[in-house]
Amino acid sequence: MTPATQNPNVPARVDQPTTALDLIRELAVDPRVDVEKLAALMGLQERAEARDAEREFNIDLAAAMAEMPTIRKDGVKDMGNKGSIPYATYEHLDRVIRPIEKRHGFCRIFTTAPLEKPGSLMTCKLLHKGGHSISSTRYHPPDPGPGRSGIQEIGSADSYARRYLTLAIWNIITVGADDDGNGTDLLSDAQLSNITDMVNSLELTQQRLALFLNFANAPAIDRIKARDYDRVMAELRRAKGKV
Repeated sequence: MTPATQNPNVPARVDQPTTALDLIRELAVDPRVDVEKLAALMGLQERAEARDAEREFNIDLAAAMAEMPTIRKDGVKDMGNKGSIPYATYEHLDRVIRPIEKRHGFCRIFTTAPLEKPGSLMTCKLLHKGGHSISSTRYHPPDPGPGRSGIQEIGSADSYARRYLTLAIWNIITVGADDDGNGTDLLSDAQLSNITDMVNSLELTQQRLALFLNFANAPAIDRIKARDYDRVMAELRRAKGKV
């Protein structure tokens, strides 16, 4: 038995491109393809990829925000005759949220820009493994203090900007050492049951649940404060009415 031979009058079978990018590559080397149409096709592919990256970003962002806890204020700034101000140090803030960011494919980078006036103009860019990102920019004037040089004043301003940008981009709430969510201002069993029933009836997606918890100033439904009960229930009733 002789092996089958290819009929010279029949073109050899060519595997079809498996992706849009493969198709674009084949069209790019085809002299019959109009360059303008190819450019339009490439633009369409880029926009589709950008939409997919943004969608993936939003899904992971909602999941990460749902895990973000309130942050305890572990530092104190001495204001001299004006007393002192408690705050959450950047080191403590980063130590708490970095594992959550890593788990959901995020990382933060910070950049600064030159200014014509003293101070720090810093941008925090939140990058995602899928390629999409968001950013936030903040100006902070020099932070003078006893014995600080001009460079140290700018360095302190950078530290403030980095901390505030991180808090803002993740919408994190900071609480005092004596108000860390373990106090007595939590919901009663009846209040918790009412809110839980309303949330369940709305069938919230993970992203909308994260937005609701952000509105309620709580990391989870059972951590909503009693003082926010009426405000939270009013918002849930409003959402229920729209449904």
